[in-house]
Amino acid sequence: MTGADIVLNVAGSVALLLWGVRMVRTGLTRAFGASLRRAIAACSRNRFSAFAGGLAVTGVLQSSTATALLLSSFAGRGLISLPIALAVMLGADVGTTVAAQVLSLDLGWLSPLLLAAGVVTFLSSDTKRQSSGLSAPSRIG
Repeated sequence: MTGADIVLNVAGSVALLLWGVRMVRTGLTRAFGASLRRAIAACSRNRFSAFAGGLAVTGVLQSSTATALLLSSFAGRGLISLPIALAVMLGADVGTTVAAQVLSLDLGWLSPLLLAAGVVTFLSSDTKRQSSGLSAPSRIG
């Protein structure tokens, strides 16, 4: 590869990354903008609750970059103060780290237990529907 090819590949990669981040921010703002604004406002009473809110938001969104973009837009509009935004970002970064650590654990032993719990829950809900008369109507004819 020549130097020009490397520069073009890097420029294209950066452009793709910036476009993808913008699409994520736009989609999240459209889908969850008002509810995220309320959640962040509720958690922004002090720095510790803002940290916990950032941890929770990143746990739900699975993206500290999306959290950072939303916070920067909220801070730019004056909806959240800078110290609270920094506390939320610290929580978001810790949330990303915790999610990565949880995903790196060997949880192969947990899948059969979760499958069994799902089957038991499904079967018990099916028997409740049949006993309460909410089962599917039977065919006539």
